[in-house]
Amino acid sequence: MARVTYGSGITELAGSIGGVTYQKNASGNIAKLRSNPIVNPTSRQAVHQNNMARLVAFWPTLSQADKDAWNDLAAAHLHTTPWGESKKLSGYQWFLKCNLIRFKYTSVVRATPADWYDIPPPNQFIIETSPTYIRAAWAPDHEGYELLGYISLPLKQSSLKLRRSLFYVKKFQSLASLTNWDFTSVFESLTNVTWADFYASANCHIIIRIISSYLGGGYTSAFTSAIIKIN
Repeated sequence: MARVTYGSGITELAGSIGGVTYQKNASGNIAKLRSNPIVNPTSRQAVHQNNMARLVAFWPTLSQADKDAWNDLAAAHLHTTPWGESKKLSGYQWFLKCNLIRFKYTSVVRATPADWYDIPPPNQFIIETSPTYIRAAWAPDHEGYELLGYISLPLKQSSLKLRRSLFYVKKFQSLASLTNWDFTSVFESLTNVTWADFYASANCHIIIRIISSYLGGGYTSAFTSAIIKIN
């Protein structure tokens, strides 16, 4: 960063030219090079990025009939976001979305869409904790589609409306009954702490969100969410 003194013809510059940003702050007129930070993705981020790149490259290889099938899906159905909002997608966007979900259990790209399923969200659950576990629990139980589970890092806020970064942690592919779903080991892996030690001294909130999914087709529901105070 350097201070800038302008001549008689120019009194001030603002914006960027050739990688140099001009602005004015408490120090006066300054110029600084724009930084290009290097971000090292986590292993899961790297997998997601590689999957996305693979699908972007795969789309041009589809036949026109295959592309038309995705476009027909887009024309017939809205996408329900994890937050329960209806959104119009293009055929290309449906292709990406469905296959990224499929990649959570298979590496095979689906060239055409599966038969349509309107996926209902999971049953409402509560979060149960003790010195030995954190788990999602249903009463009386859950029975439905495959489940994808997400968990937040410890939060100071207590609102389920928070759209903080969530971490996909696990899937449950059986259609059998499920009375509770343990998240303890995956929380320990995510945070690199022992749950018992964390539980003994924590003063925070944790959110678990779960969606239902037809993994074979890549269709998903909105989140069902719960929050709990740990103290």
